[in-house]
Amino acid sequence: MTPESPTRSMRGHQAIQRSIAWYLRQLSRVMNVLSDEELDRLIPLLTERRFRPRQVLFSTGDPAERVFLVLKGRVKTYQVAENGKEIILDIVGRGGIVGDMAIVEDGERIACAQAIDETVAVSISWEDFSHLLQQSPRLGFAMAELMARRLAGMQRTFMNLVSKPVSARLADDLLNRQDGGVVRLGLTHQELGQTLGTSRETVTALLSRFVALGAIGPHGDGYLIMDEDLLDDIAHGDVQVSPRHPAGQEPSAVAP
Repeated sequence: MTPESPTRSMRGHQAIQRSIAWYLRQLSRVMNVLSDEELDRLIPLLTERRFRPRQVLFSTGDPAERVFLVLKGRVKTYQVAENGKEIILDIVGRGGIVGDMAIVEDGERIACAQAIDETVAVSISWEDFSHLLQQSPRLGFAMAELMARRLAGMQRTFMNLVSKPVSARLADDLLNRQDGGVVRLGLTHQELGQTLGTSRETVTALLSRFVALGAIGPHGDGYLIMDEDLLDDIAHGDVQVSPRHPAGQEPSAVAP
């Protein structure tokens, strides 16, 4: 067998590098801002990681050592309250970044991250990623934009927690998740409750009430929005829906 020439091997390596660079650009808005030269420096620093459902990527108090780019699956970031309840801060899917809050974490994780599904990610050390941020103003701006959107989402969540009843928070969440009138939850009722600051039982009861009212209907592993105006009224608190009723009675919406 004729040995592969160094030139041919180099060309093959460059072709693989270009393919990976193209994939990362298609996958992530953050990676899309990098130049070809910056991506060429980044790719050799990436390490592939695979996580089983419920496997922890990092925990509160761990050193903030790596940043993750999700290629497949979903990861939730959460904090644990003093009463032991989980509060989900964010759910990151394909193309999203986990662990970037190391920028403001002063070297120590302030939240946990756990895989929801079978998850594949690539990771880079925080030291290398920090160096890349310093060398690429475009990447720095993209990361600042990403964190601003994330913090704005958290602020909205916390405002909803203190100002809206749980039925309004759930309706608002369904409207935000919809795509063409279809809501694919992708979460258990327990996990959905953890994002809304309520219990699994309350989420299950309210979803049943929304169905009975005709606001939504079952659709595969999620729901179809049947009456968006009604769901919007519930989300804004114009119509209140209680998760509790006397047994056997039809749920009703009550205008405040």
